Amino acid sequence: MPGFDSLWQILVDLFGLAQFGQHSRTGRMKEKESFTSKPFLGVSKASELLGISETTLRRWTDEGRIRVFVTPGGHRRYSVNELRQFMQARRAVQGMSSIASHLEDTAPIHRSTAQIDICAALPNAHLPKESQERLARCGRQLLNLVIQYMVHSAKREETMHLVRQVGQEHGRTLASMGFPLVDSVEAFTKHRNLLVEAAVKFAKKGHMPSERAVSAVPLVTRVLDEALISLVAAHQSHRPSTPGRRTEH
Repeated sequence: MPGFDSLWQILVDLFGLAQFGQHSRTGRMKEKESFTSKPFLGVSKASELLGISETTLRRWTDEGRIRVFVTPGGHRRYSVNELRQFMQARRAVQGMSSIASHLEDTAPIHRSTAQIDICAALPNAHLPKESQERLARCGRQLLNLVIQYMVHSAKREETMHLVRQVGQEHGRTLASMGFPLVDSVEAFTKHRNLLVEAAVKFAKKGHMPSERAVSAVPLVTRVLDEALISLVAAHQSHRPSTPGRRTEH
């Protein structure tokens, strides 16, 4: 009759960690000598594969960021395949964080562009400070949400809900100022293009692998398109409280 180690290895080969771990959190396995030949690694080899310290690996494991199998003797074992998937996901997040930081640097350009657009659409208007602050706040929030959407993939649905709210507030604010819908869309599109162009330029400079750069641009456009849809809907549904609002033509 085969020993426990042999039986355990058979189960590992048949089911793998993901499936077998659903039925049992205990077991033992024979360690082999290379990363490529063994399906599981101990703490030392796993941390070496990830390029981090054993302390960091244990902390990430305790935080639930990396899945672990614990043997009857209390030893931690990590799936090589899952470790590699974790490394790929982590590199993707780091790439998104880099491009997000680059987008954040475009904030001054957005502010100056907004001032020019407002002056062109409402040349004789004196904007109340409150309206200026609301527009500035909308711009900052939207930029932050674009970054959040790119970096925190697990919270994208929640982030998109906030994006719609910001878009609605932006649309209501512009409408209450007498800013025509056509000019509102045109101004928003300028900011959208600035962010998309910044993302593309950053990627072309070789700051991140091409496959991640390709995936970054659709994320930016998805957020901004959703914000624009909400802006238009809110602008169209706005009812002016005073007469004399400028009409579109």
